[in-house]
Amino acid sequence: MAHYPKSSKKIFTRRRWRSRVTPRTKITGARAQPRMRRRRTRLTPRALWALVGLACAIFLVVMLVILIGSPAASGIVPIEGSSVSGSPLHIEASLKGNVDQAAVKIMVDGEDCTAGATITESVLSMDADLEDGEHLVEVMVGDRVEASSRFFVDNTPPIVQVDEWEVRDDGITVIRGRVEGADALMVDEKKLAVEEGGTFQVEVNRFERATVTIAAVDMAGNRRELLLDTAPPPQIKGIHVSIWVAADNNFFKQMADLVEKTELNGMQIDVKDESGRIAYPSQVALGVEVGSPLDKGGVDIDRIMDKCWYNGIYPIARIVCFKDPVVASKRPDLAVQNTSGGRWGDGKWLDPYSQENWDYLLELAVEASRKGFKEIQLDYVRFPSDGDTRTCVFPAQGGDTREKKQVIVDFLKYMRDGLKPLGVLLSADVFGLTASDQGDMGIGQDVTIMGQYLDYICPMVYPSHYNPGEYEIGNPEANPHDTVYHSLVDFQKKLEGTSCKLRPWLQDFSLSLTYGITEVQSQINACYELGINEWLLWDPNCTFTEGALQPAEPPETTEETTG
Repeated sequence: MAHYPKSSKKIFTRRRWRSRVTPRTKITGARAQPRMRRRRTRLTPRALWALVGLACAIFLVVMLVILIGSPAASGIVPIEGSSVSGSPLHIEASLKGNVDQAAVKIMVDGEDCTAGATITESVLSMDADLEDGEHLVEVMVGDRVEASSRFFVDNTPPIVQVDEWEVRDDGITVIRGRVEGADALMVDEKKLAVEEGGTFQVEVNRFERATVTIAAVDMAGNRRELLLDTAPPPQIKGIHVSIWVAADNNFFKQMADLVEKTELNGMQIDVKDESGRIAYPSQVALGVEVGSPLDKGGVDIDRIMDKCWYNGIYPIARIVCFKDPVVASKRPDLAVQNTSGGRWGDGKWLDPYSQENWDYLLELAVEASRKGFKEIQLDYVRFPSDGDTRTCVFPAQGGDTREKKQVIVDFLKYMRDGLKPLGVLLSADVFGLTASDQGDMGIGQDVTIMGQYLDYICPMVYPSHYNPGEYEIGNPEANPHDTVYHSLVDFQKKLEGTSCKLRPWLQDFSLSLTYGITEVQSQINACYELGINEWLLWDPNCTFTEGALQPAEPPETTEETTG
């Protein structure tokens, strides 16, 4: 029996209690009633458990309805109505845990792509190469569409074009240009206002910043960047200088004197040529491993750079890319092979799929940039062509399904990204016919795509290299003006809409016909007629036709006056 303290004033009865104290009454009238305490209702344990059970039952019924009524697939990425980029594009969807995986299908634009998809208990995913435009992805279980998404693919980066540099006396460089297809424009990651018509203007203090990065980004995330010197780049009129000429003090002095006396202002100097030899004692690891650097009898690169700087000569580093007999012979695993496992053809070609080859070329380009070169020019940036290319085996390709042109473009992206922090320009030599209706000629040189990642394309429009009948010219070698003119028209069309500029290679050597002043000048004039004010002269022997060149402009003089 329960005992309570004596001070308790409450008397408990069954299921209720009452107080000893008689409730007070508040008399407000003759028939006023006493005010009583409100009676409290308490649940018994049995009632409480009944309510809990009812709540659980309701929850289970709701969840069952949700599970039965919800789709077997959901959450497709890319989401409905989005604009995305990617090549290949990653597609993903969520699956219910109890779905029959064998019954799951994914349809892309009405085509069953299930064979290329990965299906797990909760996720379906795949990568697809989709062209620019609208696409529909549907996830089906059996014959029922459980989820769908219609979206847009856009892999084309915006266009950014610089039209004008203005160098003011107060140290400010004004860069004017235009942008097309961009959702945002930034200068060194700070948003820049774009005027009506897509024009923009940037003002930079060139004494504080040597370079500026202009980036355009579209809604799909595509990005186009331009790394610009705050001083306007010169219009280059240059010559090729081989390793052996650069290594000989007397010969190189003759080349420097030619530049000083004429309109020339640039030199393309071999850093690594077709022989695979590096012109100077390079420290690049793979080159050292295979013995590529010319440790003795090579180029005193520091002296060459000093000479260029002192004489105002714009130095361009020529790096031959995928033709390298030294690496190919010492490291056959990096070379293009034949079906028997030996080196293909003449044994001089490197595998363009190889990341190790890419790393070697980038490391050499970085080293050359740090030596003082203002521009890296890539030659033989292509797949092999001379021989039965059907028997080519690329060891690093594996299951890589990229087209040749995509491999070359990806290589250029890699080089551009690696060189960007150094502020150097990137250019590439291409065959003269790659802009014609012959496409990439099976060597991977798609000029339009390449131009998206280069500052300059340098087509080798040597008239002696064109077949009779090209551009309806009976003998192209005997008609250098028209051959160069029509070829460059094709290149201008291919590069329209890109920021890439043309700087063609012109022929200053003789094959079946002797080339002299008239032939060289006619090619230069063809460039000028098309508004192309930059060019390079090629002669493997470096014996250039001085008479075809305009004399150098006399230096400005300041007359002293005395009072």
